[in-house]
Amino acid sequence: MPNQNHTLSERTAAIGLMIAALFWGLSYPLTKYVENCPTFYIISLRFGIAALCLAIAFHRKFKLLNKEVIKYAFLLSFAVFLMFAFGIWGIKYTTSVRSSFFTTLSFLMIPVLNWILFKAKISKIIITSALLCLLGMFLLCYAPGMGGLVVNSGDLLCILAAVAGSFHIILVEKVSKNPLVDSSLFTVFLMGFISLWGTLIALFTGDIHYSLSGSSELIAIVLMGLFCSAVSFCLQTHLEAFVSPDRVGVIFALEPASGCILSVILLGETMRFTGWLGALIIMASILYMEFAAGKEAVKESEPETEDNRKGSA
Repeated sequence: MPNQNHTLSERTAAIGLMIAALFWGLSYPLTKYVENCPTFYIISLRFGIAALCLAIAFHRKFKLLNKEVIKYAFLLSFAVFLMFAFGIWGIKYTTSVRSSFFTTLSFLMIPVLNWILFKAKISKIIITSALLCLLGMFLLCYAPGMGGLVVNSGDLLCILAAVAGSFHIILVEKVSKNPLVDSSLFTVFLMGFISLWGTLIALFTGDIHYSLSGSSELIAIVLMGLFCSAVSFCLQTHLEAFVSPDRVGVIFALEPASGCILSVILLGETMRFTGWLGALIIMASILYMEFAAGKEAVKESEPETEDNRKGSA
C-alpha cells in the first residue's frame, strides 16, 4: 500500500497549495509568450516534459503501480486536458490578465458543484471568502482599455476551462484519499496521458511539425513543464487530501493574482490601481479564510475536550 503521510497539518498543506497556485500563475505570461505556438503542440511538449521528469524522480515508486492508479489518471486526464486546451486556446483571443480571471472562476463553481453532486454544506467562511475573491478579481481585471466587461470568444473559452478545472479539483480530492493510489505515480501517469492526448491531436492537425522560432520559446515551455505542471500538480495531488475542496478552490484564487502581477512584470501588460487593489483583496480573502477556519476548528475541538474530561471523570 502506498505510504501516505496522514500527519501533515491542514495549515502546512494549504501553504503548499498556495505555492502550487503561484506556479500556475506563472503559466499565464509564459503561455502568452508562446501564443504563436499551436495549442496542442504546447500541451504535448509541456506535459511530456513534466511526465518524463516526474518518472525519473519517482522511478523507485513504480513497484507500487496498480490498475487504480492508471484508471484514475486516465479518467482525470480528460478534465485537465480540456482545462488546458480551452485555456491555451482562449488566451490567444484575449489578454493574459483577462484569461487569468475567467480561467480561475472555478473557485465559485466548486462549492456549488460539491453541493449538487455530494450535498456538501457551504460554510459562511467559504461564502465570504469566495465573494471577496470575486470582488478582487473584478477589480483585478476591469479596465476600460481592456474592453470593460464585454465577454469575447477568448473569455468564453477560458470560462469553459474553469468548468473543467472545477471538476478536476473536486475529483483529485477524492482520488488523493484513495489508499490504493500513490499520489506521485498518479501524477506521472496524469501528465503522461495529457501529453498523449495533445500529441495525438497535434499529429491529426499537423501541428506536431511546428518549429519553434527560437530558444526562448523552448525555455518558456520547459519552465511550464517543470514548475507549472510537474511541481504544481505533485503538490496538488499530494496535499488536497488534507484540505477541503472548497478551501482549495479559494486558495487557487491566488493563481490569477500572481498571474496578473507576473504578466505586468514579464510581459509589460498594464494594470491600474484597481487591479493592484483587487490582487490585495484576493490575498486578504485567503488570509481571512485560513485564520477564520483555524479559529473555527479550535472552537469545535473545545467542547469535545470537555466531554472527554467529563467522561473520563
